[in-house]
Amino acid sequence: MKKITGIAIVAVIVAGAGYLLYRNKANISEQAQEVADAGTDVKVRTMKVRNEVFGHDFTSNGVTQALNELNFVSDVQGRVVKIHVVNGSKVSRGQVLLEIDKELLQADYNANKAAYEALKKDEQRFARANEAGGVTSQQLDNIRTQLTAAESRLTVSAKRLADATVKSPMAGTINMRYVEPGSLIAPNAPLFDIVDDSRLKLTCNVPESRVRMLEKGQKVTLKGGTPEREFTGEISFVGIKTDRGLNYPVEIVLDNDENLQIGMYMKVQFTDASEAQGILVPRKAIVGSAKAANVYKVQGGKAVRQQVQLGDMSGDMVEILSGLKENDEIIVAGLMNVADGTQVTVVE
Repeated sequence: MKKITGIAIVAVIVAGAGYLLYRNKANISEQAQEVADAGTDVKVRTMKVRNEVFGHDFTSNGVTQALNELNFVSDVQGRVVKIHVVNGSKVSRGQVLLEIDKELLQADYNANKAAYEALKKDEQRFARANEAGGVTSQQLDNIRTQLTAAESRLTVSAKRLADATVKSPMAGTINMRYVEPGSLIAPNAPLFDIVDDSRLKLTCNVPESRVRMLEKGQKVTLKGGTPEREFTGEISFVGIKTDRGLNYPVEIVLDNDENLQIGMYMKVQFTDASEAQGILVPRKAIVGSAKAANVYKVQGGKAVRQQVQLGDMSGDMVEILSGLKENDEIIVAGLMNVADGTQVTVVE
C-alpha cells in the first residue's frame, strides 16, 4: 500500500513539473512574439542624400613630444666627484653637468705633453743638424715619426681630460638623472635624459590616398587637451616610406603655446583647397567594414539594406562612390534595432 502511495506522489510531482514547463514555454513564446511584434516597427531618423560640393579635409591623431630629446651617455670612465644639476634643472648648451675625478687623467696629460715637447725640440735640433750634414735624413725622419706619435697621444689624453668635465650638448631640462656623487661610471653609461620642451612636435600617420595632399611647410590646426583647445602647427616632414599599416609618417612642429604639454593627445585637421562633387553621408550611417560597407534605405516603410562603395572622408562624412543616388532616404539613427526588411517609423 505504501509503495502504491509513493508511486502516486511521484506521478503527481512529474505531472506538476510538466505543467510548469508547459506554462513557462507558453510565456516565453508569448514574450518572444511581443518582442518580434515590437521589432517590426522601429523608430529611426533618416536623411535624404544630396549631390554636393565638398573638400578633401581629413583628420589624424598623435601625441605631442619634445622636438629634441637626448639620452646622454658617458664618453669616459671614472668616479663622479661633483654633480651640478638635479631633475628639473634648466640647462644651456655647454653648461657643466658633472665632474669626474681627473687626477690620473691630468697626470697622463702632463706626461704626454712633456714627451711631445721634448721630441719637438729634438726634431728642431735634428733638422738643423741635417742641414749641416751632422745627421742623416733617415735619422730626421725617425724623430719626426716619433713626434707624430707623441702628438697623437697628447691629443687623446687632452680629449679624455676635457671629457672629465661633462657638459650639456643641448639646451633643455634635466628630465632624469641616473648618477650620484661617488658613482663609478664607464663609457656609454647613461647619465641624463635631457628634454628640450621649448618646442613640441607630433607625429601622425596618413594613408597613401591622402599623403599626396601634404607638403613640407603646410599649416595645420590641432585640437586637444582638457578642456579641449585649438592649436596650430606646420608640417616639417612627410615620410617617403610606409609602415606596416601602409601609412606614411607625417611630423608637425607646433607653434609655441603656454597650454601645450608633452604627452597631449591631439587630433590634427588637414585642409585641402581642392574641391570635389559627390554624395556624402554621415559615417554613423555606415554598417559593416570599409570593404563591405552598407547603408539602410527606407522604402515603403521598410529598411532595405544597400551595399555601397566608400570614397574619401570629409570630417564626419564619407563619400559614396556607388550604391546611392540623390534623394535616396537612408537611416542615420536607430540602426541598432534595424535589419533588412524591418518595418520602420521615421521620427524627427
